[in-house]
Amino acid sequence: MRLKDFIKSNVWLAILVSAIAVLACFCQAYENYLISPMTNSLRNSMLNSFIFFVTMNVLMAALGYLLRYLLGYLFVKQSQGYIHQLRNKITNKYFLTEYNTTPVSEMQSRLTNDINMLSDTYLDSLINILVTVLDIVFSSVVIIKFNFYLVFLILGLAGMVLFIPKLISGPLQKATNEVSLKNSKYLDIIDKWLSGLATLQRYHASKRMIATLSSNSHQLEQATVNKEAKSDILYSINTAVNMLAQGAVAMTAGILVLNKQIEFGAFFSILDLTSLVFSQLVSLTTFIAKIQSAKKLNTRVLKSYSSLLPKTKNVENLNFFDSLAIKDLAVHFNNGENICYPNIKIKAGEKILLSGDSGTGKSTLFKLILGEISPASGEIIFKNEAGKVINPDLTQIGYIPQNPKLFPGTIIENITMFDSHLNKSANIWAKRVQLTSDLAKFPAGIDTVVDLDKGNLSGGQCQKIVLARTEVYNSKIVLIDEGTSAIDSTATQVILQNLLKSSATIIFIAHNLTPEMHKMFDREIHLTNNK
Repeated sequence: MRLKDFIKSNVWLAILVSAIAVLACFCQAYENYLISPMTNSLRNSMLNSFIFFVTMNVLMAALGYLLRYLLGYLFVKQSQGYIHQLRNKITNKYFLTEYNTTPVSEMQSRLTNDINMLSDTYLDSLINILVTVLDIVFSSVVIIKFNFYLVFLILGLAGMVLFIPKLISGPLQKATNEVSLKNSKYLDIIDKWLSGLATLQRYHASKRMIATLSSNSHQLEQATVNKEAKSDILYSINTAVNMLAQGAVAMTAGILVLNKQIEFGAFFSILDLTSLVFSQLVSLTTFIAKIQSAKKLNTRVLKSYSSLLPKTKNVENLNFFDSLAIKDLAVHFNNGENICYPNIKIKAGEKILLSGDSGTGKSTLFKLILGEISPASGEIIFKNEAGKVINPDLTQIGYIPQNPKLFPGTIIENITMFDSHLNKSANIWAKRVQLTSDLAKFPAGIDTVVDLDKGNLSGGQCQKIVLARTEVYNSKIVLIDEGTSAIDSTATQVILQNLLKSSATIIFIAHNLTPEMHKMFDREIHLTNNK
């Protein structure tokens, strides 16, 4: 978050907020100034003057409260608009970043907890700093009117008020950053454990999950308590210094009254103005400390949307793709496991059945082809029809993973990926992947809304939708990883017949195919445990 970006998000509203803040603070200072003539009128038994100044005091107080209420409302309106823009920037950056490896839990934390923390510590502090500075300025002007030298005393004490709390600002910044890190870690743990909740329930393995979640929840709790403790210490120090400073000014003002250097009524105005000045100075140091405490967090959030996107090399369309070669390819895992692949060459239009025992790296090979992981050695070579090596646009490769991903929307929207121009093709491929009989079970047919919470679609139906999605987009290369594992044998055979008729290059991983289905492929590549 940056002040200039906040202002630019709605310049006219920012100007209006600033103008209202000036008027509200002027009303506050003038209200306190009126205490002096009001008190003097009462002391001198001047009833008419007393009534006039009381009325003016009440009007200034009412107008001040009204303006501060309006100020708060308009500021929230602008800050929420700015936050909305930030979230859009972060999600756009996340979407546009090629092969994003940022954990989903980190994105969840960034869009919720981190943004909310910055709103509380940064944006709220900005408006409060503006108001406190204006209150201090207007109050100081009024105090100068009563006695010029009092301002020097207040400035000296103000320096003390501003300096002492800096002693705690460093630990507070560290504590705020720790809350963000612990929250992100906790969300990651929740995601990893609760995504497999059904399996844990099946094997009655809840103890480890509960213990792990409890441990990380406790760490987040402790980090939050530590942050609040640091904030309380800062507040206590500020309050103590504030009380001492007000006492010193009150004593000085009393001496000035006794020496006939200021009027009696001015004493009460000075007390209220001094109270406001030092209270706002305390608030100012608190708000500045809050902004400083969120400095590291703010830097991380800024990087999540403002840093340059990875430079993408010039990529070429796969329309002229001719061959795919795997040469001396190997991948190493952190657990020490290594997978080495045989040299493979696949011509455009070939239909390949990729087989092999578990652990031979079939799914990993797909991720290597897609560029989602990098090999330890070797290369994957794409060539065009002229035999020239190309840098392909990997987003044009159709990919059907073991666990197909659907999104909130209708079945047809999940097939077309929200491109209504492809609706006609979607209906055609819904039939070819044997989805028609499934759609007949739903009153809304292909326009049925996918309920991700209740799961109104079976695993086989989800696979058919993703199969249709890939074909609708007419991918030149299609990687299918157990894409029919949840579909019955009869439907699988029909689906394969329709898929294999296309001109696309298809590499298919499957374990449930019959001998007849095996023969439908041009050839089979069998991987072994060559590590």
